[in-house]
Amino acid sequence: MKIPDHHAYKILEGYGINTAPYRFAGSLTEAEEFSEEMTYPLFLKIDSPEVIHKSDSGCVLLVNADYDLEDRFNELMKNAHKITENINGVIIQERVEGKEFIVGSKKDEQFGRVIAFGLGGIFVEAIRDISFRLIPIERFDAESMIRETQAFNVLKARGESDITEVVDVLMRISGLAEKEDIEELDINPLIVNNMGACVADVRIIK
Repeated sequence: MKIPDHHAYKILEGYGINTAPYRFAGSLTEAEEFSEEMTYPLFLKIDSPEVIHKSDSGCVLLVNADYDLEDRFNELMKNAHKITENINGVIIQERVEGKEFIVGSKKDEQFGRVIAFGLGGIFVEAIRDISFRLIPIERFDAESMIRETQAFNVLKARGESDITEVVDVLMRISGLAEKEDIEELDINPLIVNNMGACVADVRIIK
């Protein structure tokens, strides 16, 4: 079962993994209050155990200014109610720019827990250039995972500090997957920019 997205973000934060600035709203009123503390543009994302692929079902919308928030919030809820009545609320998240990567872990029936890394965003389906390792990993494993993928060239062009940031995330996800009772974890995208690395979307299934 997919755990609430706002709980998934908290789990990541508990392991020292940065997330894009967000708040969890249970109503339009809360969304309006939280938005006053945030920087536009903002993403609105449905938080529901029944909605797995939010983008494909109109359950992620971009809001460019405060005067659009109410209409976009209502549109988001309308789209979600076409799928389910089981809705926890709405994640309000600042848009973060940068290079996009994917990090994941799962329980494999044959090998046990594994961790994955590769290019994220739209490139996941188009390129399918993913490297895997058994958990737990060491820093050498994380570095070699990166070097095996085309993502390495993207990170190398930006500098060694970005490679180090991603290695740190991979190490923390390895530790999380060892200690938490989860079946599957997907981070897509992990965004890397001049400020470091942060998670813009996560799904955790227990």
